[in-house]
Amino acid sequence: MLCGKKCVYFTHFERKRFKIFFTNYKKSPYKPFFWKIIYFLCNNIEPKTKTERKCMTGNLRNLTKYTSIALLVSSSFAMADCGDETEGNLFGYERCANEDSKFFTLTGNVGTFTKAGFNGGKVDTAKNFYPTESFTSVFGEVNGKFNINEVYENDYFSKFEVGIGAAAAGLAWDTTKYDGVANSGSGLSGGSGLNNQYIGSWGGYLGNETTSYTNNRQIFVHNAYVDLQAKYFNLKLGRYESGMDYFSGYTQGFNFDWHTEYGDTESKPANEVKVWWFSSFGRAFAYSQWFLDYYAVKTTDGKASYGIHSVGVDVTHGGISDTDNGFAYGDTLLVRPFLYFYPGLYEAPGLKAVYEYQFGNGLGFKVTAQGFGLHVHKAFTTTDTSKGRYNEQVDEWSGNLNLIAQGNIYNYNVRIGYYENFGSANSHFGTYGNPMGLDFWTASVYDIGASISDTINRNARTGYLSGGGHYDLEYGTLSWDLLGRITRSPRSDEESIALSVNHAFKNGLAVGLKLEWFRDTTKAGYNPGAQLSGTNKLAKAQTDDRSHAFFTLDYRF
Repeated sequence: MLCGKKCVYFTHFERKRFKIFFTNYKKSPYKPFFWKIIYFLCNNIEPKTKTERKCMTGNLRNLTKYTSIALLVSSSFAMADCGDETEGNLFGYERCANEDSKFFTLTGNVGTFTKAGFNGGKVDTAKNFYPTESFTSVFGEVNGKFNINEVYENDYFSKFEVGIGAAAAGLAWDTTKYDGVANSGSGLSGGSGLNNQYIGSWGGYLGNETTSYTNNRQIFVHNAYVDLQAKYFNLKLGRYESGMDYFSGYTQGFNFDWHTEYGDTESKPANEVKVWWFSSFGRAFAYSQWFLDYYAVKTTDGKASYGIHSVGVDVTHGGISDTDNGFAYGDTLLVRPFLYFYPGLYEAPGLKAVYEYQFGNGLGFKVTAQGFGLHVHKAFTTTDTSKGRYNEQVDEWSGNLNLIAQGNIYNYNVRIGYYENFGSANSHFGTYGNPMGLDFWTASVYDIGASISDTINRNARTGYLSGGGHYDLEYGTLSWDLLGRITRSPRSDEESIALSVNHAFKNGLAVGLKLEWFRDTTKAGYNPGAQLSGTNKLAKAQTDDRSHAFFTLDYRF
């Protein structure tokens, strides 16, 4: 019903336009003018005779025409401060933050990342000296989202989204290109250095092509997906950013889940059971620090990738709500049994449990306990460290434990964590996505692979403590974190202290700085230059300085 006491029915497109109009007219200084249009064009009549129907038809045509004009004028004045209730303008675009109401959303990001190693110089294999690498990247991406529900309303999907996006990156500074290592020694050709393992490296989807700068991939489509959400199930298919605990970056595959509520959802709104399946046939990175085109994470024969798969159940109980003063209160418990597997290579059953309690006065805590067992098929096990994984042997049976406890005090937090591998639990699992709670890719690119730390290695034990905070300031949000870590393993001992400071401005600009003191002691019998051919195991333990700084600069639009 639009005018007076009589009902007038419109097409879907007309109803859409009037919905938008009534949302925006209140924000315009011309609202009395708009109401006059409605009053004089509607006439408050119910067409009964042929003449009245003809009149009403003319009125409806005029109403559609003039309200469209009025809507355009209204949008010009109203959309600049449209808040959360806007439906967008006539063409589906808007100048405010509510993306759900737009048919098409275009976003992007440009940025740069720099790692500056404090222990530089040339490689000296005779003295087992391997510097801490440095590099600078330049990165950009553009993403488009189509909200199909805006043009195709239905009773089945609460979300029907199609996304497409491309990203590009390159190295502006690379110390490993001039580190004194012969191309044949580094295993790369065409004047390449090892830092392309961060940015651009491409050895083919199955990893059986020559890795060189001439073969780098510096632009690719990282987003190409369909996202469906319904009352009882969700499905995401294509290329998209992964949200899985043990699979980070971008994935090429699908997520599916079936979910339903249970019990008293009014007092415990989080009560839900979710059964889910995840399959990936490729992984990629599209960030300023890591930029790698889609590749097969695992392959057993070098001829095909059979995919990484996972199935699990999430049982959630409780609920956390907001108080009038902005603080959260309540508690939730998540229990997640799961199974990961790659056909013919490994199976990894595991369990995750998360309990969170908020007191409602700015205080709260969260405890996470998870772990998994790993079975590696015998054909891929070995006691020879040179033929194993990460310069260590690979066990048939192994396990992992990950514990994290975090407390919140208003806008401050403190976190303590413990991570342990029983055997080689991270040999084929848990490195291409790890919910450890810290960045463990901060060592040397010359060591066991793309600067990965020995926190993931065989029988490694890691304890860490961190604290941080965030502040909402006039020009944006300032956050900081201080983390100390100690790792002990048969291969190496590591100690580090890292301070991170970030500031996100309100205009989309963000800057970040991390300073990390990092000492790495590689033990006798292992090779700190394992990434290079022709290098040797240590006769005695050796300590290297892996201290470095990170600098990031990003602008999102």
